[in-house]
Amino acid sequence: MVDYKEFDFPAELCCSPSPLIAIAGLDTVNNTIHRTIWDAFHSPIGRDSRAVLNFFHLTSEYKFPSLSEKRVMPYIPKGILKRNWLEKHIRYDPAVVVIFYDCDWNDESWNEKISECSSRVQSIRLSLEGRKSRIVVVLIQKLMPVVDDTITTERAASLCEACTLNPKALFILPIVDNIHGYAIRLENAFYDLAQNYYQQQIRSVKSKLENLSKTSHQYLIVRYSFKIGFYNELRQDHHNAHKHYHQCYMSLLEIRTFDTNIYEVKVVAAYIVYKISRLLFAMKRARDALTQFNSHINVFKSMIGPPELMFEHYSWLSKQFSMFASLFDETTAESFTATQALNPGFFFKEAADYAKKRKSSAHDICQDANVYPSSNPLKEWNNIEFYGQRPWRLMKTLNNLDFDTIEADGVQALKFYENTKVDHSKAIISFLGNAMKQFKHYKCPRMRNLIAVQMADEYYNAKDYSKALTLWSHMLWDYRDEGWEAIAHELVNKCLKCAYLTASVQNYVELNLEALKYYKNIDLQKALNNIGSIIQRKIPEPEKTLNEYEKNISMEEWQKCDFMRSKSVLEIDMSVTNSTVDTKVILKDVSCDGIEIDIFIKANFPILVQFSKLIACVTCIDNTYDVEVCTDSSKLIYGESKTHTYTCKFVPSPNDVGKEITVNSVKLQLGNEPDFPIVLKFYSSIKKTKSFEREMINFSLSKASDDEFERIKQITSTTLKPRSSRLGMEIKHKNPALLLEWYKVSICLTNLEDRPVSDVCLNFSLNRKNNEKVEHSTEICEDPDKNVLPLPVDFKLDSMPVGDQKTQSFYVRFSSLDTRYFQLMISYSIEDNNRTKIACVKDVEIIIDVNIVFDITVTYMSSKFEPVSKVYVNEPLIVMPNIKCLSPWPIFIENTSFQLAKHVNISAGGYQSVLNGVLLESDECASEVICITPSEFSENILGCFTINWKRANVESECKSGYSSIELPKIIVEKSTFLVDMKLPAHGWLHTPMSVVYFLHNNSESLLTLDVSMEANEAFMMAGHKDMNVTVLPESTYKLHFNLYPLVVGVSTLPKMHIDCTSEPNDFKHILNDVLVRSLQTQIYIMVSNIIAF
Repeated sequence: MVDYKEFDFPAELCCSPSPLIAIAGLDTVNNTIHRTIWDAFHSPIGRDSRAVLNFFHLTSEYKFPSLSEKRVMPYIPKGILKRNWLEKHIRYDPAVVVIFYDCDWNDESWNEKISECSSRVQSIRLSLEGRKSRIVVVLIQKLMPVVDDTITTERAASLCEACTLNPKALFILPIVDNIHGYAIRLENAFYDLAQNYYQQQIRSVKSKLENLSKTSHQYLIVRYSFKIGFYNELRQDHHNAHKHYHQCYMSLLEIRTFDTNIYEVKVVAAYIVYKISRLLFAMKRARDALTQFNSHINVFKSMIGPPELMFEHYSWLSKQFSMFASLFDETTAESFTATQALNPGFFFKEAADYAKKRKSSAHDICQDANVYPSSNPLKEWNNIEFYGQRPWRLMKTLNNLDFDTIEADGVQALKFYENTKVDHSKAIISFLGNAMKQFKHYKCPRMRNLIAVQMADEYYNAKDYSKALTLWSHMLWDYRDEGWEAIAHELVNKCLKCAYLTASVQNYVELNLEALKYYKNIDLQKALNNIGSIIQRKIPEPEKTLNEYEKNISMEEWQKCDFMRSKSVLEIDMSVTNSTVDTKVILKDVSCDGIEIDIFIKANFPILVQFSKLIACVTCIDNTYDVEVCTDSSKLIYGESKTHTYTCKFVPSPNDVGKEITVNSVKLQLGNEPDFPIVLKFYSSIKKTKSFEREMINFSLSKASDDEFERIKQITSTTLKPRSSRLGMEIKHKNPALLLEWYKVSICLTNLEDRPVSDVCLNFSLNRKNNEKVEHSTEICEDPDKNVLPLPVDFKLDSMPVGDQKTQSFYVRFSSLDTRYFQLMISYSIEDNNRTKIACVKDVEIIIDVNIVFDITVTYMSSKFEPVSKVYVNEPLIVMPNIKCLSPWPIFIENTSFQLAKHVNISAGGYQSVLNGVLLESDECASEVICITPSEFSENILGCFTINWKRANVESECKSGYSSIELPKIIVEKSTFLVDMKLPAHGWLHTPMSVVYFLHNNSESLLTLDVSMEANEAFMMAGHKDMNVTVLPESTYKLHFNLYPLVVGVSTLPKMHIDCTSEPNDFKHILNDVLVRSLQTQIYIMVSNIIAF
């Protein structure tokens, strides 16, 4: 038998057709430029806006498909659609042939180039064998073409004449950086030529179609309509393509069908509907596509054909639904929005249903077809000329065999193929898998569950029992949670069969335990016996619904299974099953002296069931306790619904004090070692309640017979409390703390226990009440001169005899004003009468408020002690920090300091603090002063001012602190001119005094100044009143004046006026500002000493 393939949708039908363009003349292997051109046509750059074309490389060895035989029209064809026609126009028969040729207009061997190009064109034209494909020539040139060049025009005309080429079919491709732009332009030109070619093909086919008769040429009408539709599809004209495909389909329905041609009609109809549906989805007409497909199915659903090939009809229907579901899925991913009631999942489900019918009919019809006919009727299946035709009819034509004989052999061959080669379960599972994915995507959980159950059924039929068990188990959980008791019962039976067939001991026991809830009488006793067989390490009895074959293979699996031999205990997680046993836990007294646990068990068995052991599993962070609650099997006999109560107590480890204690699970054991005991593990934190029960429990009209169990509220975890501490503790500190001081805290402990204590430890940490930033602004140490300790910190005090006292001191410093909440935990150990160490813990909260020490403001003043908002480079600036004490305690200032920036210098005379050793009470103020000079233009801060201080009261024992503030920013401008003066601090009446003016030129140009002095009545002046001064660049000019005071007291100095003749007018404003800021205007004149005789 040859490798026969059944009906399917071929690749040439399913692809999106686009105009075929043949590229000739490019050596993409050896020529890099040619390779760049080829890559440019296939580049993704701008693909969304580019024409969709299908390029293929036309080599010299390529042979075009042979032309179809010319027939006298009209004629009677042998079939409807030829198999090779679609592939020929998609891959082999180009609409446009593009010949690339390297040639520049100024090439020295121009005539030889024309001759060679012409021969290439003629060669390709001959190889086309009369096809109407468009031929174009593209000249690859290294230089950009020149517009309106006479030589270029003449040579282009001569080239077109030599190649018998339309001038519009000649293109130029210059090799430049932006080759993609030229490639896109060429693509648009090729696309237009291809459109013309396919339009001409459409006209040619239409002319043939007009001469046909609907009564005698139905096959040709369908064929030509299909061709016109496909040509329009190649032209990307979806509207006209759909129109002609629809006409083709309607013409096909008019064909009279017989057993000999019905399969061909159905195959062609399927292909046409595929094209129609794809186009409708592409045109955003999904509703029309659905209508068309439903109509198509209604028409052909009853066109079965020969009854002995019923399975082939179901296969065809299954492929129809699968095809449409795939198209529907592609469309919903792009534009159309599917719903829960209408989505691709329903069509995949229909495909699976028809695949099941195919499997059933194949089983009925083909089960005896075990011999392939000797005539080999399927050997010519790959050589048939038309879609959907039978290969043995071609043999009949060739060999003139008896029609009935070869037809019977063909049907027998199809039956044999269906019976021996087709994996029906694989196809059904594939369709169901796609359907389940769709229902999951569109949030249809119940449909998804239904499909999953059907898929598991098919896995079971395919004898893949492990996958069937996995799927059924998952669905059992869902149906059980929703309260579908009947469905859950049926799924338990199915799962039990799979678990037995796969010898899965774990699953088999879990399912038998759940089956106890549904089984009665004989089935119940059998389930219990099977569980007992597992405990005794024996093979359980087979499930009653298994056939002999399944029983044999299951026995082989159980004999090979070493699960029961390799393990000593089988533990069952009861959170994954719905059993007739439920547990609840209450933690009662929880302390170091002991933990008491109450365990409630509610069981509902139709008969008495005896367990062997009850264990509570208690966990802590570091320890695990298996507490034996009951080992007396006579107290572990359960029957009908009743609540049983058990109490146990155990002593935890002292290391678990302060940690969470949790009853993690409760274990009920069936059987004892050396048998194979089964342990039922009930997790106390997982309680399964059906969703419908949760919703309806409050509307119940009757109460359960035993609702005591339902009223029990579980307490499964709590914190282990320590032993109460008798250690005396006194905390000493002077609240509030001051910002950035080392604040002392002292802890005084006294042992008031009746025996010594050991391992005394103080743990100091931040409470959770604090903000996140507090941890980063808090420091702690035992000594400020030593390293800072990380929080939380432990202080070890070792042992303390009875009545002993110990004090632990430490210092904390705060860099923010947030209130601190500290947790002080003192832990120690004490021995009881049995010399067992018991941990004791005592917690205390310490609250420390933080206050600011000083309110510091900074004022900038000129040399005249007048406030300023800007300063010039090299101009003296007085900085005055004003300090106000906000501390509730007296503050002793140890010293103050300025940390100046690099561009700031201290003026002549230096700096000496005036606040060293000053004591400030609350709300008292003080001021510091310093004179600085900015040396360069800068927008940075001038520096920082720092005060080192400490509390004045010695009792606090707090260490020194500091307060620091950045000096505020001030505008520093670069001035080309500055004035300074030197005069005594005061004058004497009728005593001459000297005054010196310094004129500083900070610019790089010469300054010419007019200087004048305005006299007044308070002084007699010696010196030039009006003078012209020239100040060199980067230099200083001195002016000397002698003043003779005439008035006692505060006197106004003669006023200096300066005018600049060498600078623009804007400079006058700068001069006036500098004079006002820099020059002193008054001086105090004192009376001369009077000598008495």
